[in-house]
Amino acid sequence: MFPRLAAVSALLVASANALGISLPGFVTTKGSQFSLNGKPFFFAGTNAYWLSFLTNLSDTSLAMDKAKAAGHSVIRIWGFNDKNATFDPNGLPQYSPDSDAIFFQSWDNGKPTISAGLQHLDQVISLAERKGLKLTVALTNNWADYGGMDVYTANLGGSFHDDFYTAPKIKNAFKNYVRTLVSRHVLSPAIFAWELGNEPRCGADGTRNLPRSPSGCDTAVMTAWAKEISAFVKSIDPFHMVVVGSEGFFSVPGGSDDWAYSGADGVDSEALLRLKTIDAGTFHLYPDWWSKDPLTWAPDFIAAHGTLQRKVGKPVIMEEYGWMTPEARLSSLGIVSNVTRLQALGLWQDTSIAQRLAGDQYWQLGVDGLSFGLSTNDGFTIYMQNKTEAGPLIFDHVKKVQALNH
Repeated sequence: MFPRLAAVSALLVASANALGISLPGFVTTKGSQFSLNGKPFFFAGTNAYWLSFLTNLSDTSLAMDKAKAAGHSVIRIWGFNDKNATFDPNGLPQYSPDSDAIFFQSWDNGKPTISAGLQHLDQVISLAERKGLKLTVALTNNWADYGGMDVYTANLGGSFHDDFYTAPKIKNAFKNYVRTLVSRHVLSPAIFAWELGNEPRCGADGTRNLPRSPSGCDTAVMTAWAKEISAFVKSIDPFHMVVVGSEGFFSVPGGSDDWAYSGADGVDSEALLRLKTIDAGTFHLYPDWWSKDPLTWAPDFIAAHGTLQRKVGKPVIMEEYGWMTPEARLSSLGIVSNVTRLQALGLWQDTSIAQRLAGDQYWQLGVDGLSFGLSTNDGFTIYMQNKTEAGPLIFDHVKKVQALNH
């Protein structure tokens, strides 16, 4: 950022903190709804984490155009990609940067360096701004993909995955990266929200990630971390919203036999949503991975978040949701299901609308016509050219959600 612009930005931040002002074109909250320029802003968006890493900006532009043409006004992307020069293939975390061409931060023997690749992310955000799109930008990852939390921890002397949430040295390193990224886009209307992390939990993958500490990580630890980091983001950028990015698990009083309601992974959605520096709630929905019924348990989970939205009086977003293709389910899990994607996702979307959730974003956007062909397919991707699925699940659903704005 140019020195003069940085000075102006700093003055605006100070004024906004003092007066509680917002800027035109920035999404804010009004009770349990989002608001844009004084009008309700219900949205049906999508996830396209890979937009951050396309080396050809023409591909990025084309994908954004197709998303916008479908009616998606909010897209969720990754704002992280950590590369470790001292990577140990026999150690943890077992990761590799999924894009060697574009990474945002590198580590060498405990020292982080901001990469020139961050300028590429700047261009992606600027492109979204010119197209009138909003981006939710996740700041790190709970999982080993694209580096994330464990790269910080392994480089800075930690032993456990949840050291990321408690060790001062690690938290300060994360804050330094957050400051560098967030401060570049304080005045950009393209930012829908800054997200503390993708699916933060006490633990992570049992094979690829550092282990969870034997004791010491619980809902109090996770909530305290979210409070500290969200307040830090707000101190840099008071204009944009902040969300946690959690999967939306609950911690019901007295406990629960259902792990998703027991606080087992340190996530207490109500406690997180009640934080003053958290503007909206998030939850994810993957019955395939969670061994849950898509037609009974899943709509109940959505309804529980609708209840939470009304109870706390802040917006809640069904931020990621997906049901595998039959081929992917058989390959990944070795099982079959007679529930189709139209049945599962259609029911979840209808439930979200009935609950008047503030927004939803399916996982994930699929487009064709890129310089290399199709965008990535992880078994959950919905390709817009597949009208059998995209017709009802994307185009028709967008119209139903947009009708809530009127």
